[in-house]
Amino acid sequence: PSRIALDAEGNLYVTELGNSRVQKFSPSGTSLGMWGTTGSGDGQFTFPYGITIDRAGFVYVTEGSTNHRIQKFDSAGVFVTKWGGPGSSDGQFQYPAAIAADADGSLVVSDSGNNRVQKFSSDGQYITQWGTGGSGTGQFAYPYDVAVSSDDLVYVVDNENNRIQVFNASGAFVAAWGSFGTANGQFNLPSDVAIDSIGNVYVADAGNHRIQKFTAAGAYITQWGTQGILNGQFDSPSSVAVGTSNNVYVADTGNNRIQKFTSTGSHLATWG
Repeated sequence: PSRIALDAEGNLYVTELGNSRVQKFSPSGTSLGMWGTTGSGDGQFTFPYGITIDRAGFVYVTEGSTNHRIQKFDSAGVFVTKWGGPGSSDGQFQYPAAIAADADGSLVVSDSGNNRVQKFSSDGQYITQWGTGGSGTGQFAYPYDVAVSSDDLVYVVDNENNRIQVFNASGAFVAAWGSFGTANGQFNLPSDVAIDSIGNVYVADAGNHRIQKFTAAGAYITQWGTQGILNGQFDSPSSVAVGTSNNVYVADTGNNRIQKFTSTGSHLATWG
């Protein structure tokens, strides 16, 4: 499993890059269906990775490798539209790794290979972008994930800079935190970020095989996980998502499974 997104009913949508498909599960892990095959046609995927669901229930999937595009589906996996293609112009992508929907339905995409974030309408119309390659404020070294808070702040996982950067809806810099390491609040190639209903921020710290939890301002709260195969352990967790009851779902990629936790890290379930 690569990335996880949840709909308003708490159902999970999981991208599988190796199997070129999206799987849908109930909150308890019951399979509800799947779609996708390998290819470049409508509804086909090469390296499906990022995924999000907007308030209307539409599902958006990013594709790196070959297709470098966004595809839009209904909740049953029926193709609606697509946009993008390889390149660096407005609306083009180079390994788009993640996508997030804001409150008004606009979509924010981490255009990882181009070291920028792009913003679109729900039908793929280009709105704006920000970011260049580098380690300065507002610059990125492989932006790997994005999440949007209820007050429309955009949280970006700046993967190779081992930090989280925060921007307003127009791309103006707000804050940043994190550095390389294993201490509380440090990261080793963070891969994903999610925000709960009260604004707490969860980061999949992939290289450290753990989940870290912060306040909206970046103050460290807690963490859980070590490397391993037992419940509550991880092998390179690539994604974290938070449900409506603030339960936390983790794509435990190296162990080929999904794990479910309370918001404080108590293990609830495993499947896969």
